[in-house]
Amino acid sequence: MDYRMYSGGAPANENVIPIIIKELNDNGMKVSGPLKFIAFEGSAGTTFYLNNHKELTKIPSTGKFITPYTGERFMPIYSLKFPDGFVRNIYYII
Repeated sequence: MDYRMYSGGAPANENVIPIIIKELNDNGMKVSGPLKFIAFEGSAGTTFYLNNHKELTKIPSTGKFITPYTGERFMPIYSLKFPDGFVRNIYYII
């Protein structure tokens, strides 16, 4: 398990997961599969699409979004898109 942070931003409507994986590969880490966990902070109500769901998800009133992760059990993250872009840090596990 490797916990990391991506700070390169997410362009509007572009899947940021391949961008993160490309950055990892460019830095010598051989990663091809989905991420095991993501978390980020933003303004409450900021919208995003997770894993190609057709419904928008919103950052809750706490300002924090965290996917489930219990070590062996996790939600594979292969797609994360922000309709209006995103400029904050995204934390993840590979």
